[in-house]
Parts: sequence; structure tokens; C-alpha cells
Amino acid sequence: MHRPSVFYSILEPIYPFLVQQFADDYGLNRGIAVDIGTGPGFLGTELAKITNMTVCFVDLNEEALQSAKERFMVSETDNEALFVRADVKALPFEDGFADFVMSRGSIWFWEEPEKGLSEVYRILKPGGVAVIGGGLGRYVPDSMRRRIVAANRDRLIRSGETRPCFKDFSRMIEDALLEKAGVDSFRMISEGEEGDSGKWVEIHKNGDGKRGGLS
Repeated sequence: MHRPSVFYSILEPIYPFLVQQFADDYGLNRGIAVDIGTGPGFLGTELAKITNMTVCFVDLNEEALQSAKERFMVSETDNEALFVRADVKALPFEDGFADFVMSRGSIWFWEEPEKGLSEVYRILKPGGVAVIGGGLGRYVPDSMRRRIVAANRDRLIRSGETRPCFKDFSRMIEDALLEKAGVDSFRMISEGEEGDSGKWVEIHKNGDGKRGGLS
């Protein structure tokens, strides 16, 4: 899940905006948050800056986790933090562990997304929420959005890399959640009308902890 540093340097300005959006949308302040596929730890660190949540940074790549730990340490936040090397399809947390789970940009690299999504659902507390996908969020200023999109496009052209395709995201998620993971309490979120605009899935666990019922 660890990506080249140039990728994160382009995206770095968006993380405070995206985390503030999450905090506002889901009323985040206390409890346990899990940042899956954390990479250098931008999301988790920014969340710690504006909430009192315990943040669990999770990545399969040891180098990425070390980078996340270093970033968190220099942020001088006082939140409790855990750094866990794990695969999303076998998370080492008990059932009902987390109040909030977030993951940006990693699901396209999961080998078995249905198992990962099932694990995300399993570790959510009743009443908890997870938001997983990719995009820049609603709070990013238009000028910043245009600059980042252009810079990332140029980077991909120079490197020959391909960007995650958002066009089939809804189909992939619905197949993984409904047919394989057995999670049906979710909704799709799109950042725009274009096929390659940001896409997210918001997963809710019912208050009784049972599966079922579209939120």
C-alpha cells in the first residue's frame, strides 16, 4: 500500500480539508479511529490534531508504518496512537473495536476487497461508520483541486503509471459488499458527475450490531 513520496507530496495539502470534512460529517471527537492503508500517516495525524480520538495507523508495509510514526511524532499531538502492521483482510482487532474507520486510495490495492470490507464492518462498533474510497473531498478549494488534478496528471504521464479508475467503483463495491461481504448498510458518495471523479463508500453498522437495513 506504500506509494512513492512524490504522490503524497502532491496530495499533502488536501488532508486537513478531508479530515475536517470527516469530523464534521460524522461528529468525530472521542473514541477509536482506524486509518487503513495509512501510508505516511497523513489522515490519521490530521485527525489527531483536531479530535481527542485514539488513532490506529494500519499498513502492510513496514516502511510506510515507520514513516507514519515519524510524522505523528513530529506533529506533537497528545492523542494515543497505535501503529499496526496488518493486511486489511485479517485485521488484528476485536469485534466492535472502532468508532470510525477511514481509508483513502488503498482499496484499489486490496487483493480481496470483499474480505477487507467484511473486516472493516466487523471491527466497527454498533453505531460506527467507515468511509473508504478515493478523492479530494468537498472542502478542497476549487483552485487547489484544479492544481492538484493537473499536477497528478502530469506525474502519471511522466512516470507511465495508471490512476485508479473510479468508473467501476460502485459496481466493485456493491459486488464486494452485498454479494460477498454480506454488508448492506451502506451508501455510495460521488464528488462529481464525471466517471473519473472521486468515489467513496460510507458503511454503517446498525445500533444493534447486526447487518441489514440501508442507512
